[in-house]
Amino acid sequence: MQAHDPLRLDPEDIETRGVVRKPSGAIVSRIGVLLSVYFLDGWKHEKREQLLLILQDYVSRFSDKVTHYQKDDARSLSRWDGEGLPGDYRSLADIGAHKQLSCHMQHVDPKGGDDPSLWRIMLRGFAKNNAARPLSGIKAHFPPTYVFADPERFVELVRTWCGRVDAIHGSAGLGVLTVPGRETTEEPYHYQLLRRYPALEYDAMGNYWSETRKGGYEQPRSSNWLTILGQQNVAALGGVQSIQSRLGPGMTLEHYETGVIIRAGVLPQLGDAATNTIPDAYQIAARIIKPMRYEGYKWGVIKVPDKSDWLEETLKWVRRFD
Repeated sequence: MQAHDPLRLDPEDIETRGVVRKPSGAIVSRIGVLLSVYFLDGWKHEKREQLLLILQDYVSRFSDKVTHYQKDDARSLSRWDGEGLPGDYRSLADIGAHKQLSCHMQHVDPKGGDDPSLWRIMLRGFAKNNAARPLSGIKAHFPPTYVFADPERFVELVRTWCGRVDAIHGSAGLGVLTVPGRETTEEPYHYQLLRRYPALEYDAMGNYWSETRKGGYEQPRSSNWLTILGQQNVAALGGVQSIQSRLGPGMTLEHYETGVIIRAGVLPQLGDAATNTIPDAYQIAARIIKPMRYEGYKWGVIKVPDKSDWLEETLKWVRRFD
C-alpha cells in the first residue's frame, strides 16, 4: 500500500491492498473488521457456557477458513478437524471458577507465517481469584467482505454476543488486525495504518487489561462504528433516551438484554488523515461516551516506531474523534 494511493471504502480493495508487508512479501499487518467485547464475571459457569456458544457460532460461520486452535498455555497451534469445537474446548465450562478459560482459533496460511489473519477469535474468562483481571473479553476478526455483504447480519451477531455475556462495553469497526500479545513486543507495523486511516479501531487487549487492573475497567474503552454500552454506562450517560436524543443523521441505537449499541452509519468507515476526514457519526459517538471514556493509562498501549511517548500517542488516539 502506497501513501499516495488511498484505499477505497470497498471490502475487496481493503482486503487486497490494506496490508503491510515485509520486503520478503510476508504480510505483517492488515486491515479487517475488529470486534472487542468486554464483560465481568468470566469465571461463572453460565458465562463460560455462553463463551463456548459464541465460539461455536464463529467457527460455524467460517468452518472453511478456520484451521487451527491453541490449547491454554501451549506454545504451538493444533490442527482443527473442522467438526464442532475442538475436543480440548468442549468441557471448558466445567473447569471450575479458579481456573482461567482460554480459547483461541484462527486461520493459518502456510505461506503467511504469523500473518494477523482475517479469521481469528480469542476468548478469555478469567479466574475468580485473579484480582488483576476482573474484566474478561472476546476479540474477533472478520473479513470486510463478510461484513459489507450484509451489515445487518453482523450487527445482529454483535447484539447477540453482547447479550450472551452481558457486555459492559466494547466496539467494532474496520481496524488494524494484530497477533494477540505482540502489539507492543514486536515492531509495530500496524502503526502506519493507524496514522493514515483515523477511523480504524485498535485493541491491544492484554495491555488494556494490565492498564485497568486497579480500576476503570467498567468505563468504555473506545468508540467506533459500533460502540457497545452496558447497563451501568447507559445509566451514567443519562439513560437510553438521552443517548438516543444525541444521535446524528444515519445513526441508530441497537438494543441487547442489558445494554445498547450505538451504530454510526450503515457501514464502517476508514477516514483519511491526508484529507483530515473523520466521519461525522464517529465524532458524535465519541462525544456521547466522552464523559465516561477510560483515559487513566499509565504506560500506553500503542507502541510507536520512533520511540515517542507511548502514553502520549495512546491518549492522542483515544481522543482522535473529539
